[in-house]
Amino acid sequence: MFYALELRLRLLVRQLVFGALALVCVIVAAVFFTDAALVALADAYDVLTAMLIVGAGYLVLAILLLFFARRPRVAVPPPTPAMNIAALLEAFLAGRAAGGAAGASGSGTSQAGTQRDDD
Repeated sequence: MFYALELRLRLLVRQLVFGALALVCVIVAAVFFTDAALVALADAYDVLTAMLIVGAGYLVLAILLLFFARRPRVAVPPPTPAMNIAALLEAFLAGRAAGGAAGASGSGTSQAGTQRDDD
């Protein structure tokens, strides 16, 4: 029991460490891509226009992220009281019994008219 818990804990720590490293890499890549876009825009336009374009791009990105964060979520209705494990087990056993009864009353041929393998 403790071994399984230790393995889960190690997996969680590993995922957190690699996730944090991936986040750092994404941030560094965003900084370099922003710098490259700024240099490319500064060559095409003047420096002030390039900074305004990059700033406007980040502002639009921030507004989109805020919009998605505030979007209301659809509430999932709670399961009906009849759908508990006992009801599912009872339905499974009733289906199994019905299938067994149908198979026992067969005359040696399947519904397709071919000889069954279990005879």
